[in-house]
Amino acid sequence: MSPKHPIRPKTPGDSNQGASRIRDTAPDNLPRRPGSTQRDAPDQPQGHQFPESSQPPDVQPPAIEIIDLPADLLISRTTTEHLISHFYLAPKLVERLPAPDPETGIRLIPSGRQYVDLVDGGTVPLGIDPQGHFKAKQMAELVPSGPRLERVEGTSKWRQVQPGSRDSGDSELIVSRRRLPGDEQDEAGPSKRPREIEPLPDSEPWKNWAIAPQHASPEDITIEGVRYKTVPLNDAPDHPIVYIKNPTHLVYDFDLLQRTLSGDIEQQPRGAIQLPSTRRWEIDPNLPFDKALTDYVATYFPELSVISLLNVARKQFSLANGSDTATNAGLTTLRQVFNDWKSSSITPRPELVDPLLMLPVAPMTPGSGGYRVVELPLLSDQMPLQRLVFDPHKFREEWRYFSTTQYAGDLKRFMADLLTRNGYVVFEPTTAQSYPALVFRRPEHDFVFHMTLHRVLGKKIHIPPASDQGFSHYRLPELIGLPAMRAVQEAEMTNKLVWLKGGSQVSKDRQDSVFIVRTNDPRT
Repeated sequence: MSPKHPIRPKTPGDSNQGASRIRDTAPDNLPRRPGSTQRDAPDQPQGHQFPESSQPPDVQPPAIEIIDLPADLLISRTTTEHLISHFYLAPKLVERLPAPDPETGIRLIPSGRQYVDLVDGGTVPLGIDPQGHFKAKQMAELVPSGPRLERVEGTSKWRQVQPGSRDSGDSELIVSRRRLPGDEQDEAGPSKRPREIEPLPDSEPWKNWAIAPQHASPEDITIEGVRYKTVPLNDAPDHPIVYIKNPTHLVYDFDLLQRTLSGDIEQQPRGAIQLPSTRRWEIDPNLPFDKALTDYVATYFPELSVISLLNVARKQFSLANGSDTATNAGLTTLRQVFNDWKSSSITPRPELVDPLLMLPVAPMTPGSGGYRVVELPLLSDQMPLQRLVFDPHKFREEWRYFSTTQYAGDLKRFMADLLTRNGYVVFEPTTAQSYPALVFRRPEHDFVFHMTLHRVLGKKIHIPPASDQGFSHYRLPELIGLPAMRAVQEAEMTNKLVWLKGGSQVSKDRQDSVFIVRTNDPRT
């Protein structure tokens, strides 16, 4: 018997009418809509890419194999599309989004995610497919799978693109078979080809993170007979929680963890605990983090600029882990920090919950007439945290009023309200109209902040000489009030007084902003 040869399916207009009628006896396993692939993902460094599938690199599915297609096979193309309602955000999430941009109608959050309001009601995440089309997407998708969207001209609303207005619709190939009498598939018996392997549910992607024995290391753990890679233990080998990880994620630095939480949150490391009685490992069913690291910062410091949110989150990550890469103990510490924020509990590590304690001391250089100068250089999202910058676009009404007044009392009230909205407790400002200053603290720790206030035109803060009367001990009750003065004195005795300078900065080569920097004691 001569071997069978592959035969291409007939297409409309094909003149080859003599093709042999070979019956396919395998079960009908129709192809699924393709999911996200590495080439669809944003540009990422080598080793930090999301996996093309949920299986480990050495257990890849076999390549597609073309088998003889029966002559009675019918092939047609149909347009398919998910309902737009499947992509709606919950109302509570919509309430936390910023207002739509007046020009594009897009709601943009610090992590880079975009959302749009629809004319028919509802708000959906917005993505761009490989062809450059705007589409609705699920929160965890890298490549959007929803209907195409377009902005309604002259409004901030978006709508679904109607099928007739598309250049080319989304489609998938539909394959169907007509059974012939006596088809072998009707007979009992095993299939001649292996059945399609169903992927594991998205809620447990970690079950696909198994590693082969030749890739094992002493830090790996075994759960239900499966070996997993873990985040490094670092110098805390007895830490009660370990984190298994996707084996394609080699080293978790800040950027990779932030990108994973923003793009595919289910692919983040998962916590595992060893039960003392059986020494058996169990996976924590809860995700360690339910949003991007910058989103946690934005929840409790909502008016920081985008760059400050990123710099604070990056600094917090390095402080928690003791390095630029994640460790088991570091990830657990971050989770505890976010819980401390939520509960306003006293924390054992104040420098992790308060960005003002993360700030380095800004150097002061000699100026003219005995004054000293603090420089305010431009910020970058890749530079170390230098100062906090608040974005006036997030408090436009307050900034509009503040920009029209020159009174020191208005400056104190403006900054006190800003600090209060961002979680600080401010001592009542006095009515003094000279040497404006504020004293405040935060519920999670017992440090006290003393901040003098300035209006900066340009790039430099000018600080009076130490002998200036503004630093006189006798004027403190007048300048900051008696309760604040006592708090400052007690904090100074326990070495928990932090000196700050803050206020407004207006410059020609940058956007207007409100800043806070940390300095040494200006009285010395």
